[in-house]
Amino acid sequence: MAKRSAKRQKLMTEERIPMIVSLINAGYTCEIGPILADYDIPNPDCTTQIQGMHERRKRSSGGSLTNPSNLVPACNSCNGFVEEFPEIVREETGDLLVLREGDWEWGAMSRRQDYTNGLDLVDELVEE
Repeated sequence: MAKRSAKRQKLMTEERIPMIVSLINAGYTCEIGPILADYDIPNPDCTTQIQGMHERRKRSSGGSLTNPSNLVPACNSCNGFVEEFPEIVREETGDLLVLREGDWEWGAMSRRQDYTNGLDLVDELVEE
């Protein structure tokens, strides 16, 4: 596995990890489990506890690591389910959890947006 670049490590340390911690401290819970339940997609293993962020536009497709619009607070079980069955989830939920090239939000979820300080947007969400 390749080592993280210094630029990526800085982004993770200064923005992504604090973003996740602030959401946990603000009482946010896994958002994927309820979405799957709303669409009658069974995933009985949702823990409700945020353990990371699901990326709607995957980082392997150039997706942002810090843009809150690209990230969905998730427990590992729910994130794993979406990652394992993306076509089923997309068929049922549209672009709510899985983005594909050509979707109207594709460009806005690019990693090129990462260096605009997504943490400011999360602060606004937490304050609401």
